Amino acid sequence: MRSPRNIRTAPEGARPSGAADAPPWRVLGVDPGTAVLGWGIVEAHGHTLRRIASGVVRATGARADRLAAIHGELCAICERFAPGALSLEQTFVGDNVQSAFRLGEARGAVMVAAGGARLAVAEYSPAEIKVAVAGSGRASKAQMQLMVQRLLGVAEALAADEADALGAAICHVYAGRFTAVVAQSAGWGGAARGRNLWRR
Repeated sequence: MRSPRNIRTAPEGARPSGAADAPPWRVLGVDPGTAVLGWGIVEAHGHTLRRIASGVVRATGARADRLAAIHGELCAICERFAPGALSLEQTFVGDNVQSAFRLGEARGAVMVAAGGARLAVAEYSPAEIKVAVAGSGRASKAQMQLMVQRLLGVAEALAADEADALGAAICHVYAGRFTAVVAQSAGWGGAARGRNLWRR
């Protein structure tokens, strides 16, 4: 299996602090694209978030070659970093139907890689990811980059696609925490409702 290109990993050092009885949980976030695809691995430990690695996949050539490259890179990333779940941004048709079709093909390549790695897949709208990370569904690219850096304690600047992918992973972590709270509330007699997005 090829080693993924354009990878930035977190410095080695102290592990994130958190609840000792909760093992670290890794989520792979992906911002899909056929030419440039952003990805990022976030590790949650207790209430602490840490970026494990992130980068972009720049695919070239014919469409089939680009999709094969995306699939191969994602397979290598899953093999190297062993995430437990995949968080993927949903596709909306918008005004350019052809662009939406191409984006859907990239998402398909990502999902096939996730299936091969036996990852649970969660999907979120761009607005949901922006609300989770920046507190506003209309946050700009620059705001998302800044908030992702702050939440993960990343000093260097992140590429826009890379930050969006890390944001998708953060959104899934937060959704998991919310689901856990709802489930706990139900155990206390509350009504358990909501989306089952956090699966191990």
